[in-house]
Amino acid sequence: MRDEFKERLGDIGLRRRAPRGETPLLPSNLEDLPGAVRTDGVLIVERSLGELTSDRELRAMLSKLGRASRGVGVRDDVSDEIRALIESPEHALFFDTETTGLGGNMVFMLGVMRIGGGDVRLSQVFARDYTEERELLDVWVDMLTDSGMLVSFNGKSFDMPVLRDRLGLHHVSKPPEPPHLDLLHHSRRRWRKVLPDCRLQTIEWKICGRRRSGDIPGEEIPGVYHRFVRTGEARDILTVFHHNALDLITLADIALALAGAEEYPA
Repeated sequence: MRDEFKERLGDIGLRRRAPRGETPLLPSNLEDLPGAVRTDGVLIVERSLGELTSDRELRAMLSKLGRASRGVGVRDDVSDEIRALIESPEHALFFDTETTGLGGNMVFMLGVMRIGGGDVRLSQVFARDYTEERELLDVWVDMLTDSGMLVSFNGKSFDMPVLRDRLGLHHVSKPPEPPHLDLLHHSRRRWRKVLPDCRLQTIEWKICGRRRSGDIPGEEIPGVYHRFVRTGEARDILTVFHHNALDLITLADIALALAGAEEYPA
């Protein structure tokens, strides 16, 4: 993607407006984030891709999806799962979780993305402390019941098992799960011979043509969350919102690459 896109996404809509001539400031608390909706249980931040980047970038993604949808039916090198996603993206729930560690640790952020109605919308459900995980899981259950397909990257091996375990821990009834398209498996089949590895950010760089700037390393995320719970300081946790939003947007980029919608430098 263009440098302009990287620069705009680097701010990820986290800065609030300041008087003319003054430097924009990070919000002092998460409730000041654009699109933040405070509920009794969790904080939900809802924004359009156009609000995060620009209307031009939103139109570009929708245009790519339109071209891919028209072309995917005549390709014989596209899997049925990818074809179903590209032809009916409005039924899909792209998702990614942030947790306090590997295996058996809480889910404190659930990022989801939906495409439809001429828009690409991202929702980030955030547990502001350890007691709010139950409410986050309730939101997840509601989303599952309204989805025809799940789309993730390594979600079959990590995100879904963690979510199932946490549902059981909190005695939340596990709803039926729709078909799950894990883009990691398709990426390995297509690019394992041309890439050094098939990590998300490797594919993002080598295939989608975008390198991250200002992103937080994944291993630092648990510590940032624990510090936020202790202090309530918003600055560092906003980098996790940034990281999660980038992951979601990259899911759509990878799906388009797998559909062969554009010329990608693989």
